[in-house]
Amino acid sequence: MGEPQHQKSEQQWRGLGVSDGVALGKVLRVQTGTSVSARARLRDDEIESEVARFQNAVACAREQLTHVKAQAEIRLGAEHAYIFDAHLLMLEDRKLIDDAVRVIHERHISAEWAVKIVTDKLLAVYADIKDDYLRGRGSDIEDVAQRLLKILSDTPNERLQLSEDTIIVAEELMPSMVAELDFVNVRAVVSDAGGWTSHAAIIARGLGIPAVVGLRDFYAHARTGDTILVNAKQNFVILSPTHANIEHHRERFTTRESKNLTTDDDAENPVMTRDGIAVTLRANVELPIEYEGVKQFGACGIGLYRSEFLWSQYECMPTEQQQFEAYLKIVEVGGEAGATIRFFDLGGDKVGLGGASLNDTEHERNPALGLRAIRLMLRYEQVLRTQARACLRAAAHGHLKVVLPMVSDITDVRRARRVIEDEFENLKRENVECSAVEIGAMIEVPAAVMIAESIAREVAFFSLGTNDLVQYMLAVDRGSETVAEWFRTLHPAVLRAIKHTLTAAKAAGISATVCGEMAATPVYAFILMGLGARELSMTAASIPRVRRLLREIDVAHATQLSDACLACDSAEAVEELIRTRLAAELPHLFSPETLPAPAPHR
Repeated sequence: MGEPQHQKSEQQWRGLGVSDGVALGKVLRVQTGTSVSARARLRDDEIESEVARFQNAVACAREQLTHVKAQAEIRLGAEHAYIFDAHLLMLEDRKLIDDAVRVIHERHISAEWAVKIVTDKLLAVYADIKDDYLRGRGSDIEDVAQRLLKILSDTPNERLQLSEDTIIVAEELMPSMVAELDFVNVRAVVSDAGGWTSHAAIIARGLGIPAVVGLRDFYAHARTGDTILVNAKQNFVILSPTHANIEHHRERFTTRESKNLTTDDDAENPVMTRDGIAVTLRANVELPIEYEGVKQFGACGIGLYRSEFLWSQYECMPTEQQQFEAYLKIVEVGGEAGATIRFFDLGGDKVGLGGASLNDTEHERNPALGLRAIRLMLRYEQVLRTQARACLRAAAHGHLKVVLPMVSDITDVRRARRVIEDEFENLKRENVECSAVEIGAMIEVPAAVMIAESIAREVAFFSLGTNDLVQYMLAVDRGSETVAEWFRTLHPAVLRAIKHTLTAAKAAGISATVCGEMAATPVYAFILMGLGARELSMTAASIPRVRRLLREIDVAHATQLSDACLACDSAEAVEELIRTRLAAELPHLFSPETLPAPAPHR
């Protein structure tokens, strides 16, 4: 995998198809961004030009903010545009500007690093302020710092508008890139890195477009404007395909319209299995472009909103008002069935989305196991408080729940709940319209599984994040193609963890929604039903095929097979059992290509 099979004009590369379909288009190379340039030491004769570069960036930032404020007043009204006054005042602050100039002179470093040093120092001061409102102003400092860094790095502010035949090619499709791109015209996604649960895979399935990942060094060979053929069904891409090859694939080209034909006329009716068991199917969403699919594909509200997308959108921590407006839209999209907002799953690999200056996470050796998700929010409590306030305000306008990510201890839940309750009381004292929210826990680490009974007594519901659960149970990076063969969703340890969690939720009388990508695959959904799942949440485009399957199965049958899987001693044994049993017992529902492939030799 990863080596070109042809060295002529047409080159074929093999990878992993993670969102079905075939597409033809033009390459748009998207480069993975870096937060700050190298910390090179400047020569004496370079100092004044660097100072001038910094001062020009400040002037440019003032001009941008003045324009943004004017636009905000037109679109939102003056009462919502005042926030930019604080940003403009910071750019007029002589101490901030003079401190940055002094750091450039004294340390002989770039303007980018001077901005970081000065603003990080200010953020540390704000973090120690006891007054909640003043402490929350730290987000304004972050916003101004990121604007300056963006100007200094010559990164464009505008969202990149794409032609109608664009195919995104990246080394790795990061959430920060997603915020910059207009995906309306994107036909497919291709990346060097990634696996079934990588960000590129989830986004592509949510949008209903083909995607191939794990291509290794394909990015280095592709050039923007090259013609590319993506065949996710057969796990390859072709760079500069011949006319004959294009014609050979033409009838199989995928469009969003053709994918949307998978909706069914019975989407409005409840989902019932053949033996009368009701199942609720909800939608996972992240990008605004995914919202229309919630209604279109008949989802019962939003089972998981990945709120960390907002950090990418605003390139820093979003303000309370920005979050409130985003969550209002989620409440509207969720409708009567409601919506669940996952608190920021930031930290480790994600903390740099907006360049947030959270110093503890900048050099972590193992960020996936570091200061992230609920841990990070409890450390930087202003982040938790701001998000809690926005959610509580949005909850006054519809059915809204919140879920805490990466819970590993009851103390995490209790501390977070105290903050949420505290902000609820603060909002009421401020006469701000708000409503209480149900609080749930993401079950995605082994510790949470082991104490699921105890956590169930502390929360109103569970959300099973199977993507991370598999990763942490098996100690396998879910986004790495180098260890993809060890990422085994049907590993007995994973199945037993899911069963234990669902049983604990049922015993406590709380709901449990399986919201990882496992729920979106029909064969996995069949096993989940047998393990006791009754609520599944997935990318909206996956709902029709899972709905059709569930209406054709008996839960009793699924339970028998799941029980047999739980007794297996290896992932290979589980996969072989499922492959043989379903092929023999339900051939009309499961074709060979939908069943687990034979295990690779290791």
